[in-house]
Amino acid sequence: MTVASIRAYERRDLSIGERLPSLARRFPCLEDAAGLEPFDPATFHAWIESKGSSSAAYHAGLLLLNLYGAGPWDKFDVLAATRVWCDADRQMFINWMRVWRF
Repeated sequence: MTVASIRAYERRDLSIGERLPSLARRFPCLEDAAGLEPFDPATFHAWIESKGSSSAAYHAGLLLLNLYGAGPWDKFDVLAATRVWCDADRQMFINWMRVWRF
């Protein structure tokens, strides 16, 4: 894996849909998510709403979907997310907040 592919979520020359898979793959709870490559918000939303995804994945998924834009999904709640995320997911969120630019 190249540095460019690891940090593609930081590249402002890419569309939001092209950046989100890179960000999603950095969250351990989204490891098996559907609808990421290429990013398909409807498929991804269905996956996070399914009983197969964890609470951690649900909240990480809401983060991505809300970054993507308005839709039929709930708003991202950072406090609810940090309560259910593991340390690695919380750290990824903190790292992302330091570098993300629209």
